[in-house]
Amino acid sequence: ADWLVRRAAAWLDGFRPVLPAVRRALHAILRCRTPALGGHVYRCGACDETDFSYHSCHHRACPRCGGAGTAAWTARQQARLLPVPYFLATCTVPEALRPVFAARPEVVHALFFTAAAQALQSVAANPRHLGAELGLIGVLHTWGRQLQHHPHLHFIVPGGGLAPDGTWRAAKRSDWLLPGDAVAAALRAGMDEALRHAAPDLHAQVPAAAWREGWWVHWQPAGSGKNVVQYLARYVRRTAISDERIVAADDEAVTFRYRVNGSADAAGTGTKTQEKKECTLDADEFMRRYLQHVPPPGQHRVRYFGWLHPSAKKRRL
Repeated sequence: ADWLVRRAAAWLDGFRPVLPAVRRALHAILRCRTPALGGHVYRCGACDETDFSYHSCHHRACPRCGGAGTAAWTARQQARLLPVPYFLATCTVPEALRPVFAARPEVVHALFFTAAAQALQSVAANPRHLGAELGLIGVLHTWGRQLQHHPHLHFIVPGGGLAPDGTWRAAKRSDWLLPGDAVAAALRAGMDEALRHAAPDLHAQVPAAAWREGWWVHWQPAGSGKNVVQYLARYVRRTAISDERIVAADDEAVTFRYRVNGSADAAGTGTKTQEKKECTLDADEFMRRYLQHVPPPGQHRVRYFGWLHPSAKKRRL
């Protein structure tokens, strides 16, 4: 946050094209926990000692904020976990689609959420696989490990669902729920149709090859679900990178740590190697990569589907 404050003035001087959402984020970070936002005086009831604390900006791009919101979201989701095996499903799109996501995120992110949830539900409804409706918690990430633009979705999925008669139908295995290839094919077809109807101008910019390959849905057993909730919660209220990953930061460059998965994981199979590496970017490039993940106004990073949707509360209970 201190580094962003030092660099913010250079990005607000009018010499660079800055999106309104990014400009609002930088202004919020500059004002966070400063006299500009005021504060509170706290007094100890035992000794009458006082302390002053400045207010936070609560912007989703601010590294100082989000701690309380993250803890509250984590506690709320963990309290709702069922006594069943859980799975983490990760949906990714071809690299050729990333410019479309960057051009109209407020439109394409919503289409991606809907198409992915529908793909999961359609495959789960097949009696050969589960024959039931899933309850899904979807979390949007727009970044890769080196802060590059890499939109993808994570879904927390209980190992079972509601059958048409309203009874619970458990997953056939604790380490497998649905075939990733079938879900990826349904996602590709659904996204193709949705983008063609909602934004034909953007659809025309997508190479034909992108609708044939590069779609992956990776499944991973998640045990009781508590750990995967904690993992995703870190980025529900915050953006892209945490302080502990920063190795060095000055006015010339920023160095940060990241992990590299084994090549087999890119195809949705194999075991993660989690090799640790460091990336050094010049200051302007790091700032550009960080700010490209500022969500547009009204963008939901978390959405609920199936019997976990808020409108399904009565049916869920």
